[in-house]
Amino acid sequence: MSESTLDLSGSRLRWFLRGTAVGLLTLAAINAISYFFRSSDWSSLIGKSKSLNESVGFPWKVWEAGNTYGGMYADYPSMGLNILFATVVGSVIGVIAAMKRDMLNRLIEDLDDGSVTRTAQPVQFSLQSLMIATTVAAVFATVASKLAVHPETLIAIYVLGPICLVAVAMLPRRISWQRRVAIITPATLSLIAVAIAVGHGLGMEFDKVLMGIFLCWTPQSALAALALTGYLFVSLNSRMRQKSLLSGDDNKCV
Repeated sequence: MSESTLDLSGSRLRWFLRGTAVGLLTLAAINAISYFFRSSDWSSLIGKSKSLNESVGFPWKVWEAGNTYGGMYADYPSMGLNILFATVVGSVIGVIAAMKRDMLNRLIEDLDDGSVTRTAQPVQFSLQSLMIATTVAAVFATVASKLAVHPETLIAIYVLGPICLVAVAMLPRRISWQRRVAIITPATLSLIAVAIAVGHGLGMEFDKVLMGIFLCWTPQSALAALALTGYLFVSLNSRMRQKSLLSGDDNKCV
């Protein structure tokens, strides 16, 4: 059995699953964005509902304000169709990713070569990172003390939440991405808890706050993932060109 066969991290199945996940995330983002096109008013996301003309779902509508759906929260058959559609789209992307396995594996190997070693290292902050972290903490403390239970607090969490969470996770230097996930996970849960508490103070229902987080955070996460992927591909292409030029110069010297 070859070494590549044993390497499950770069197998066709693994890349197929990763591609499928990308497709599902993209369709989830599109479903979230559909709310802002299907709804004439968005004020209910901050506890100031002015109309019932709200709905979400793509390509099929899965939720509409004022519709009880026979005692259910959403139109689950339509939700199932949307999930099936997203799965089909994701599977197509997964097949393409599996076909491009060799190129994607080279990308991972190239990133591993330029990354830090996998040995355990203590979390380190530079002076600049420490100053940034202190500034971010001070800003959040000021916002919490001044705005507290106000719609503006929810707006800040909806709009700035993801980028602030990523910034906090990226501040430590020379640590693996697993440790960054360990940092961002409790921070995310804490910020969601703050949003729920603010929403409760505004008289909003629990599920409405979670809906606002889904509608605002999912598209931002998808766009950030796509932007990062595009940057990695561009970086890989540039490095491969440099290696190709260097190898050509070496051959000429020989």
